[in-house]
Amino acid sequence: MHPEDFIDGLRQTGWDPGVVPDAVIFTYGGFDGYCASQPDAYTMNPMLGPGPGRFFTVDATGGTVGICCMGIGAPAVVSVMELLTVLGVRRFVSLGTAGGLQAAHQPGDTIVVTDAVRDEGTSYHYLPADVPARADERLTSAVARALADGGVSFTTGSTWTIDAPYRETRHEVARYRAEGVLTVEMEAAALFAVASIRDVSVASVLVVDGAFGDPVDRPQFDRGAAYGRLFALLPVVVDVLRGPDAFPERTARSASGNTSM
Repeated sequence: MHPEDFIDGLRQTGWDPGVVPDAVIFTYGGFDGYCASQPDAYTMNPMLGPGPGRFFTVDATGGTVGICCMGIGAPAVVSVMELLTVLGVRRFVSLGTAGGLQAAHQPGDTIVVTDAVRDEGTSYHYLPADVPARADERLTSAVARALADGGVSFTTGSTWTIDAPYRETRHEVARYRAEGVLTVEMEAAALFAVASIRDVSVASVLVVDGAFGDPVDRPQFDRGAAYGRLFALLPVVVDVLRGPDAFPERTARSASGNTSM
């Protein structure tokens, strides 16, 4: 079954997604409560996203930017992304946490991702094994400029995407560190793969929540520092997605038409 078929089936039941934004920010853990606590800033759309209370539009953008509050992992976020592309969303930014692989990393460090090591399964259903998973250059550059203009320090580089975080080995961490890979997380490679065949744009911004020492050892976590930085980055990303450079061409929506996707 294709995502178009799934959407058609929902519509036949009378489902109406409401106003579909032009761009969506994927977040992972904690953001649903953050957005729900500010009803004057974020409007809930219970028909979109992974379930009721997990999708919001940003009022300051007139509803053109949405926030989709996901669980973790490539299969979950990709399944929602596919449906959103069918509904007309053309720009995505993934805003999440990651393990910092480099010895100098500290919780709260920000990474703008350029490409991803494909050590998960989902991307292989979209791209041949020898094709790299890369972020959209234009959208990634726009995000990087906005962070720099806002005085946010960040590093640009590669991430390692893996499905099984508890099966990472010290040997792998040391290897990818030596190769200059900056972080390890669970979504980027698959998001980039889907974007490449769906002709949509995806950028990924990561905040280190746990950092390995030197020599490689058990990571030291500080989720408070990580989420403080994530919440501070959110308005910067929103401004990028609402700005004139984010939508060089408006794409006609296919959304028309009430359950969650």
